[in-house]
Amino acid sequence: MSQFSRRFFLHTLPFAVFALSSLGSKHALHGNEADGEFHPSKDPAWTLTFEDDFRGEQLDQTKWFPGYRLGRMAYYQKLGFPNAHGRAWQPQPPMAHYLLGDSILKLRVDRDLPKRPTPETLTVSCITTAIYRRDEKSGEFKDEVRFSQKYGWFEIRCRMPKCGSGRYTAFWLHSVGAENQEYTPEGVRKSLKDGALEIDIFEWLGRSPKENLFNVHFTTNGHHAFSFDFDITEEFHTWALNWEEGRLTWYLDGRPIRIYEGPTPQNEMYILAAMFQAAGWTGPLDMKAEYPFDFEIDCIRVWKKK
Repeated sequence: MSQFSRRFFLHTLPFAVFALSSLGSKHALHGNEADGEFHPSKDPAWTLTFEDDFRGEQLDQTKWFPGYRLGRMAYYQKLGFPNAHGRAWQPQPPMAHYLLGDSILKLRVDRDLPKRPTPETLTVSCITTAIYRRDEKSGEFKDEVRFSQKYGWFEIRCRMPKCGSGRYTAFWLHSVGAENQEYTPEGVRKSLKDGALEIDIFEWLGRSPKENLFNVHFTTNGHHAFSFDFDITEEFHTWALNWEEGRLTWYLDGRPIRIYEGPTPQNEMYILAAMFQAAGWTGPLDMKAEYPFDFEIDCIRVWKKK
């Protein structure tokens, strides 16, 4: 997760004439979901591999771990390498604060939850389909994976919060394995030579509510800011990614909005979704915004070609 490096601003064009061939031009996307576009659920060549519509009274922990990057701090502590990603700003233990009701999962940051020293302290509420734990006897890290997949269609239907600067939501994929972190066991931050490890289906910043960030870390041309002219905090919208070898296509409400061609991860990847309070590259923390901040998720689904 990092700041984008390039911006592409898109201007007005009606949905009816928005087509895949136009993605290299400057266009904008307007409001509500549309019918009639490609979707893997309508194609027998695809099969549903993961689904959660959050209808239960409790989070389904056969699918999710309710915490942020569980095991990562232990990994950095083992390295003896204190760095920005290993700092203890996240909840201890780093468990999510969330609510379930009316078939909606709310990943919430409130004034006092997740627990932290002050309301301004950096924090996050996150769910993830994989973690890694250190085996005390061997000293090695072992993966615990409830879902991961290489290639396919990854989709979320959600609504963003009115949260102000210094807060953001994210839905992303990360390569399975403790060794596939941003830092090597020697404490060196990875770079372009190490290849793609993470795909951000979106990073949405409260300070720029009509813009979304798409990233592929670590690649030269995998950072993009997509603009739209409607209030994404008012309604639920569907964001999706079709991941193929050497090619990624992002969709919003059934319409393709971005194509990336270049290196893609070579490992299976797991899913993460999160509501962050983390001032810095996201902007100064807006303490005038009213708690709580809810990243509302209606469903998350994944398909794969048979």
